[in-house]
Amino acid sequence: MRITAIGAANIDVIAKSKSPIVNGENNLSDISLSAGGAALNIAAMLAVNGAKVDLISAVGNDMLGKLLRDSCAGLGINVDTFISKGNTNTCIQINALNNDGEHCISFGGIPSAESIRTGDIARHKDIIRETDLLILDLNLTEKILSAAIEYREGRPIMVDAVDVDKVSRVESILSDISILKLNRVQAERLTGITLEAKERVRYACQSIVERGVDRVFITLGMAGVCAADKKGAIVVPSIPVVTKDLSGAGVAFAAGIALNFKSDLRQQAEQGAWLASKHLGRNVQSRNKNPRPNPYHSEQNEDFLI
Repeated sequence: MRITAIGAANIDVIAKSKSPIVNGENNLSDISLSAGGAALNIAAMLAVNGAKVDLISAVGNDMLGKLLRDSCAGLGINVDTFISKGNTNTCIQINALNNDGEHCISFGGIPSAESIRTGDIARHKDIIRETDLLILDLNLTEKILSAAIEYREGRPIMVDAVDVDKVSRVESILSDISILKLNRVQAERLTGITLEAKERVRYACQSIVERGVDRVFITLGMAGVCAADKKGAIVVPSIPVVTKDLSGAGVAFAAGIALNFKSDLRQQAEQGAWLASKHLGRNVQSRNKNPRPNPYHSEQNEDFLI
């Protein structure tokens, strides 16, 4: 299977304070640097799970751009499709965490995907057309989204909504999308429906399908995922895991549904949930006979998702 992703690639810098943060002072921190960005993260997860992957993204012609290329190539991702922007610095995202690991603030440049132009992806139109599945993240401009869809000529397309403030970019292309992945907040923005009860999530899923999407997946954290196609909506519970860090679960879920895009709806959702749980850690039931209950299965919370 060959999958092509188009979207953001950047350098993630994470600073975690060693003690309670004091504003205005230098806070001693553990600092890590890694490759990031929605499309890159999904591409990396796909590659380590056996898929052949092309990544079309923009990087600066600088040291950090070379770092991203080398990092992706080391995972087996095709980086011949990278777009070098000589007049643009490689995008950096800085995340500050307190000593408990809680997110405090982020700083980021303009996503690299914003600098991609139609001429850039035209050079890769054959790859875009012939790949088994094309994945687009909504860091791309509406013009680039439309151009990629045109090159695709009706073949399967998956879109990751990425950011609640960018979810409106999908409005005009819903009928061209085979698979749409959203989280709860993004789904609320797209549909205008408050998703506090499971039946409202089902309704939201089905309303998106009615607008033209073949399949939609709304991730709900511990409450699992709601998925829908033209046959109806289902809810698949999450798999409880022992973890101190939930980061990367959404990326792993996206990779899981991409790898299983030819499966039926339930199997696709279950495989996404399974890969997310595999990424997060060992199943709690292997070590704890009384794990924290999943809210979806809690009798007291039968009508509510959180």
